[in-house]
Parts: sequence; C-alpha cells; structure tokens
Amino acid sequence: MEFESAAQSLLEAQARKLHSSKRTVEAIGILRGVLAARLYYQGDRHFQTINSRSGLARSLRALGEYTECFILYSENIRVHLEKLGEEHPQTLRSLSRLANTYYAAGRYCDAKRMFEDIFERRLRVLGRDHPDTLRSRSSLANTLTQLGNFTEAAVLHEETVRDRVRVLGADHIRTELSRKRLDRVIQSSKTIQRTRYDLE
Repeated sequence: MEFESAAQSLLEAQARKLHSSKRTVEAIGILRGVLAARLYYQGDRHFQTINSRSGLARSLRALGEYTECFILYSENIRVHLEKLGEEHPQTLRSLSRLANTYYAAGRYCDAKRMFEDIFERRLRVLGRDHPDTLRSRSSLANTLTQLGNFTEAAVLHEETVRDRVRVLGADHIRTELSRKRLDRVIQSSKTIQRTRYDLE
C-alpha cells in the first residue's frame, strides 16, 4: 500500500477530535499508527514525524502516561537541537512541552530547572513581550507556587500581569488568568503565615 501523507494527516485530525471528546484511548491508538507510518516512510527528522510525536505525547499525558511522554518529547528535542540549534523557537517549544510534562507528573524541581532555562533563553531570543516568553514566566511562577516559594512566585506573576496588560490589554483572558493566579498565590502565602502564627 502506497504511503500518503495527507491520509495520515486526516487520521491525526480524527484523533484530535477524539482527544477533545475525552476518547483519549482511541486517539492514542490512531496516533501510534500514524507515528509508525511516518517514521517508516518519512524518517524521524521530518517535521510531520515530529508533530506526530508531539500529538501522541499530548494524548498520553492526558492519561498520565508520563514515562512515554518523556521519551517522545526528548526525541523531538534531540532532533530540533541537531537541526535548528538550542535557541531556535521550535527547540524551546519542545523543551517547554517536556517541562510541562514534568510539572504534570509532579516533578516540580525538574520542571523548575527547565522553566528557568527556557525563560532566560526566550527572554534573550524573543524579547520580554513575546507570548512564549510571557508563558514561560507564568509557568515558572506556577512551579514555584507548587514548591512553596510564594514570594518569588508572586513577583513573577505580578510582572506577568503588568506585561500582559500592556501587550494584550487589561481584559484579555490570559491577563485575567494571570491576575487569578497572583491572587491565589497571595492567599496561599497568607494561609501559610497564619498557620505558622497559630503554631507559635
């Protein structure tokens, strides 16, 4: 049977719909087949193969299958580093997906180290106001919150709110999301302080 990339793309679109409908196991079955076909016919460095790995990893992450996600995202990072270099936006995007998976798996120290590095690179390469840079700062702040570093997290969230107000507008959904996260961090910090006071 002759390989047709367009046919594989249609299968991927079907899998995305299944994923959105919470039929994740079915989506994974389709995506495994697509990835196998693309690896065989297009090779592991083709951009569609890379996208197929990301799509499969996304669905696996939804089911908490983190170990395989780490492998798939790491493979994409390897290819992007070889093809594009360590500071290319696509390489940084692949790194961010791996960091997000560490976060989802509760490996917050690993996620923190990655988000710090990604944020510094995006700040240098893309600039302070780029959407990817803003997301990286927000992700780092979320991770610091999980680690109990509320003061540092609040500072980063405050910076993100200010920048998103300037770049996106005060009423943008992402600006509002940053405000809510800042409020939660402040409340968490106050709760910890009250608990410590009561213990004393």
